[in-house]
Amino acid sequence: MRKTWVLHGALAVMAAQIATPAFAQIVKPSERAQAAKQHPELLRQFGGEVTGPVATYVSAVGNKIATAATLKDQCTFTVLNSDVVNAFAVPGCYIYITRGLLVIMNSEDELASVLGHEIGHIVGKHSRKRTQTATLSTLGAIALGLATKSEDVMQTAGQLAQIYTLSYSRNQENESDDYGVRYLTATGYNPYAASDMLAALGAQEALDARVKNRPVNSTPSWARSHPITSERVTRTANAAVASNASRDRPPELVRPYLTALAGMRVGDDPEQGFVDGRRFSHPGMKITFEVPTGFALKNSPDAVEIEGPNRIKGQFSGGAILSGSLSDYAIARARSALGRTPASIGIPTPGTVNGLPTVTLLARAQTSSGPVDVGIVAYEVQGRAVHFAMIGPANALSPSFPITQSFRTLSAVEVSALRPRELEIVTVRSGDTVESLAARMAYSDFKTERFLMINGMREARPLKPGELLKIVRFSPAGR
Repeated sequence: MRKTWVLHGALAVMAAQIATPAFAQIVKPSERAQAAKQHPELLRQFGGEVTGPVATYVSAVGNKIATAATLKDQCTFTVLNSDVVNAFAVPGCYIYITRGLLVIMNSEDELASVLGHEIGHIVGKHSRKRTQTATLSTLGAIALGLATKSEDVMQTAGQLAQIYTLSYSRNQENESDDYGVRYLTATGYNPYAASDMLAALGAQEALDARVKNRPVNSTPSWARSHPITSERVTRTANAAVASNASRDRPPELVRPYLTALAGMRVGDDPEQGFVDGRRFSHPGMKITFEVPTGFALKNSPDAVEIEGPNRIKGQFSGGAILSGSLSDYAIARARSALGRTPASIGIPTPGTVNGLPTVTLLARAQTSSGPVDVGIVAYEVQGRAVHFAMIGPANALSPSFPITQSFRTLSAVEVSALRPRELEIVTVRSGDTVESLAARMAYSDFKTERFLMINGMREARPLKPGELLKIVRFSPAGR
């Protein structure tokens, strides 16, 4: 049987090479140069690069898939230090995958399916064909800029965001899926991993919606740029059937994949602070705040994004040494957010919140949709300035907004209790159950649901002694 598979794989490699355009037609030297130039900024926007065994492993798998696509040694693979579930391809064959996406995979075959899909976008030249509009990432981008069409805001916010937030068309996604399944078959991986991976992404989105208490159709980055549909799951499964593979043959490579992931960070990086439900805490800055029920937080390297009911949005950011007065700082932040938008800016009002000096500033901006209020609440913390920048309908904001009043410093005991999470790979022993292993998950809610999701289980089942599974634990002290 093994010899038959080797022959089948060899024929598939030949077929893939025939069906894939030559390298010179796929990747232009100018694109490689441009991708290399923007690479450092992409790393900055995503919190940096994950190095070490995980990165080496991902590159090895990626190069194997690239070879099947006749792109041997012509692609660069990077693991991003982000908990956001996402992967994307940049013209020039720079392929990016987040550690957040790696967490929900369960075999080398599933990793190969995602990398193959992204290489498929390169081969299909899809990125060149995407509409050149951007979803931007600063306050003006997520709220004010979109409402006012301010050119200044649009130009200064997240210049590379268009690369990884624009949606591909259905035909482009289907074509990339087809390439991905073909590359799986060509390299000896199980082609069913493609449909399994899509199903896992759908499960992750559904759980994320439950955890954050938002509609399922309010989708995260992966689903916005790679729409997941039942049709795609079915198409990739049918392609696997056509390849004459089965669910068990060739067997998926589970052990090497999980071994590579052991100890990998899960959730927020301590250097960027922690989001835990409705609370944000930063051990380095020694600060914390909490949003009311109905609000959601999303962490990023530059800011904490805030979204709530009644179209209220905002960000928390800062941390630089305060060089002037806190009032000057608040005015500068308001002007930065407003750009050229017509607005009336109020008078900075000093005060204190939980013993910290504050300055509150309200502005009213005129937009095509009517007036909106922009609120800046700045704080001085040990000689540094931080601030909330909030936007909402007219009269929806006030200086006593609950979020801004919850801001305070952390005690030494509270700081020491803030520990990051990481993956632990466990070997199932006799008597272990889904419930007993899920109880070890380092979360206060949805323990079982999170355990099932990261292990690719649709529902609880009897566990087999000796099988490898993932749990999320708090990192040991000092790590």
